Amino acid sequence: MFDEDEIIEPIDMCGCGDMGYLTAKTIPIDLAHGPGRVANVPVYHCRAASCQEYTLPSLVSRRLEVIAEQMEEERIKETTYTWENKQESTHDKLPEPALAPLLHTNDQIPLQAFTFQFVNRQYEDARVVQIVPGQAVFFQSKLEETEYYLIRYEEDTRTEGIWFSFQKFYYEEPDFTYEDFLEWSDDGHLKELGKITLEEVEETLIDEFGDWA
Repeated sequence: MFDEDEIIEPIDMCGCGDMGYLTAKTIPIDLAHGPGRVANVPVYHCRAASCQEYTLPSLVSRRLEVIAEQMEEERIKETTYTWENKQESTHDKLPEPALAPLLHTNDQIPLQAFTFQFVNRQYEDARVVQIVPGQAVFFQSKLEETEYYLIRYEEDTRTEGIWFSFQKFYYEEPDFTYEDFLEWSDDGHLKELGKITLEEVEETLIDEFGDWA
């Protein structure tokens, strides 16, 4: 498991030298028993369809070393990126995706791992456009391109559990970036739809946007 005090930034440099945005890719990995692949690996990519380059956050690179050791022990060549070691392995199929819902979550599971579930996720009526690991997830409506939603971690020592603020806003700039959003949101453009617990996040998003694929 990673250090909860270490933060992965939402934006860094892509391998091509352009600005890179946090996303997820299937990447090759060298194993003692041959070449392998790991799916859903968090990387920085410039979003250009023709660009094959990317950069790994240092935290992810260290985690991949652990995953590679486990793959070599199990003699498998394909797996899916996770933040925790598997308790059971399968040689017949890939394990559950790292982006699948956390069905058993508690205060000990780092918020970074929870927010990483949403990288590249598509709902029927919305898509994830930005995540800030451990802090927030941004959604853009597929029905109205200037309509956005946000779930943001709310630290509250007065209540038990992990809480998020569910918010809605309209943003008319063609390119959404977290830096621009921070400056723009200072003017009070956000409308809070409610506060929800971590366990209520998935149900709330499905109610709002439909099922995800």
